[in-house]
Amino acid sequence: MPHRKRLLLPIGIHFSSEALYMAQLEQADGQVLVVSKATKHLTTDPSADGRTRPSDTAVPDPADEARQAEAMQFVREKITTNGFRGNEAVISLPPEHLVIQHVRLAPMQPEELSSGLTVELQGKLPFDPKQAVIRHIVAGTVSENNEMKQDVIALAARRAVIEKHVASVNRLGLTVTGVGVEPCAMCYPYMFAASSEPATAEGPPPIMIVHLGTRTTYVAIVRGAEMTFVKGVEIGTDNLVEALAAAKRLTVAEAAALRAKWCGSSGPSAIQEAVEAYNSIRWNLEHISDELESCMRYHTSLARGTPIDRLLFLGPEARDQALVRVISAHVGVACEVGNPFASVTGTAGAGEPEMAVAVGLSLFGAQ
Repeated sequence: MPHRKRLLLPIGIHFSSEALYMAQLEQADGQVLVVSKATKHLTTDPSADGRTRPSDTAVPDPADEARQAEAMQFVREKITTNGFRGNEAVISLPPEHLVIQHVRLAPMQPEELSSGLTVELQGKLPFDPKQAVIRHIVAGTVSENNEMKQDVIALAARRAVIEKHVASVNRLGLTVTGVGVEPCAMCYPYMFAASSEPATAEGPPPIMIVHLGTRTTYVAIVRGAEMTFVKGVEIGTDNLVEALAAAKRLTVAEAAALRAKWCGSSGPSAIQEAVEAYNSIRWNLEHISDELESCMRYHTSLARGTPIDRLLFLGPEARDQALVRVISAHVGVACEVGNPFASVTGTAGAGEPEMAVAVGLSLFGAQ
């Protein structure tokens, strides 16, 4: 029998605000296989100001520290008992430590852009850009006051915070070979899949990828294997739960339990009940829909009218099929719940939209 060429990919470890997700893939003879996966819902609640505090101060947040310890214990257990192989890992930075900043710069060569960004971001970040790790996406070129400008999206985090998280994982006996962030890593399964698609004259259709969170929603736009846009929106499903509680005269806990029931059911009666409930708080839902439409308009303005082909919803909140259906009706673009494992393995299976970031992180080493 011919020898099968195999490439074990790193363990992708996604630290979200409320949970931890792990996934590891393997390439064998042109196919991608799933080695193992694991999920842990963290019992330590994020602090009320957890979205902003760690990014603008070096003072440790007790809730953040407790979540980190709980997550590390889970990783320690799973790398020895759950079928994960090797000692290489790619991790995500917890989203509360990420800052996304949109700037416009005079056109410059790619090698000049990094230093230009450091200067431009001075005073625009909650920390010194010289003490940060900064990555960027060039969204396009626009005319401003009769001058051509580059629209640049910068993603920044404190270097000390990144080093701290890397050291925590290294202490488990793992070697961290890369660090990613939610809004980028969530796109990698679809960018990887697109890289093997045959080229067409018109090019691949642009798709918008939406990671629904409880407090923050991330929006990205990819076209084939290229990412052209990233944005974080401080709106999440917590806002909808509060609105549902008021509309149905429930406590917030009761409304959250009701929504959890909808997310766990695919039956038509449950979905219809949920759709009717969401339509009763349409004003609140329009906050999310308006943001998505704004991102689509921005894309169209830079892409010479090329429209978004479809919206893919990811994250644990994307399991709410009724919510996706109502948003789709509002934005007027086809929406679907993503299946990151299926996108890279090519095999059908239960959709696990919450695993998209972990899958994307494991793909860092893919060929």
